[in-house]
Amino acid sequence: MRAALALVMLAGFFVLAAGIVTGLGVLAAVLFGRGQTEGGWWLVALALLVGAPMLYAVVVAVWARPRAEGVPLTRATHPELWQHVDELAVIAGTRSPDELRLVDKANAAVWERRGARYMELGLPWLAGMTIGELRSVLAHELGHYGGGHTRVSALTSRAQTALGLVSRTDTAFVGVLYAWAKLYALAAASESRKHERFADEVSVAAAGREASTRSLLRGGPLGVAWEDYKRWYVSLAVLAGRTPPLLEGFRAYLDHPRRVHQLREIEPLLAAQEPSSVFNSHPPIRERVATIARQHPRTGGVAEAMDERSSWPLLGGTPPEEVAALVGVQGPPITWEELAPLAGPVLVRRHADLLRHAGRVSKVGETVADVLRALEGAQLHKLTGAPVDASLTQAEVHEAAVDAVTELFGCMVADMLVSANRATLELNWGGLFVLRMPDGAAVYPEDLVAPAVRDANQVPNVRFRLRALGIDGL
Repeated sequence: MRAALALVMLAGFFVLAAGIVTGLGVLAAVLFGRGQTEGGWWLVALALLVGAPMLYAVVVAVWARPRAEGVPLTRATHPELWQHVDELAVIAGTRSPDELRLVDKANAAVWERRGARYMELGLPWLAGMTIGELRSVLAHELGHYGGGHTRVSALTSRAQTALGLVSRTDTAFVGVLYAWAKLYALAAASESRKHERFADEVSVAAAGREASTRSLLRGGPLGVAWEDYKRWYVSLAVLAGRTPPLLEGFRAYLDHPRRVHQLREIEPLLAAQEPSSVFNSHPPIRERVATIARQHPRTGGVAEAMDERSSWPLLGGTPPEEVAALVGVQGPPITWEELAPLAGPVLVRRHADLLRHAGRVSKVGETVADVLRALEGAQLHKLTGAPVDASLTQAEVHEAAVDAVTELFGCMVADMLVSANRATLELNWGGLFVLRMPDGAAVYPEDLVAPAVRDANQVPNVRFRLRALGIDGL
């Protein structure tokens, strides 16, 4: 019923828009017939103003086609992955996709085109989940096939594209069209959430409650890890124009004890902070987890035992050059150990310059000594400015400021020591770089400055340690 209502409202949007244009045309004809030429031309112009964006949007939507992107994961190169997909498709009561694709995002999705089925799997999920968690993800996506959701979405996605373009570009009656678009979004989101609940039920039946719950909670943190890995580590490769073993690097990142702890720590936080809205196409993770906890597995479903093996080996056979292209890396091969001293100094300089710029703009100052004085005077937030997201609490804003300044201040210290040839950079999967001092001692710049950023009373201790490393003018 909700699906039919959504489709009716979607059709009604275009009927409304067409009716407005037609009505304006009829009124223009009436005015022309009465000899009121000027008024008629004004109505014609208004009709064109309303109708042109609608016509453009419809043409764009009709020609819009989903495209298979990412790295193909074929049956020949990834037989074990396909074995899981085929097995779960039988449990889900549907047929397997025709193509699997590895994509650069923490997500999974399915779609159809002319009867051909496509499934996209995010690299961070394939690399970071267990077999049990991944099977839950696969079963969920196959549930969308089994529920016929992709056939409906193929139609509605084009119409939604047109709807979005019309409601954004039409200026004459934007208020009316925007209001209708919001009503449609409300109905469509309700139906989409119903689809997600159905797919979650299939996931529980095929992979078990524990695996389904774990995959939902694990997905967000793996997305955060992937973005952090690209920002700090993949960017080294882009800067150097060289290609390190990218998959192995992400695995080393995830396996570092510090990262393991960090990802576990943010799991409940991300679930708790996820916004909830009637316009969201997916229920919040916390609600889905609570619903799964109340579900009873279907008859003939799997046992609750979860496969704890890493899904990492399922990526075996993926060509390194295709993974590199996926994340925008190119150039001759290089080891991670060789890459750090080659591109690391440029990267830390760039981030150090961000803090220097913030110091200039805020009048705090741009040297290490200036930053320390600002921290000692409880002026941390002068360096970060007002938050962009007004929905954040005061505590969340403060924590974000602490994290940002710690990161950038650590880069500033590293930049000074490396530039003065007082230290060299070595890769650290738990925090980007280690500063290797001439006597062989290892210094972790973020850990060094963190106490001063978090607690003004610790500034003298940090200042003393920085002086001991050879940073002058403090």
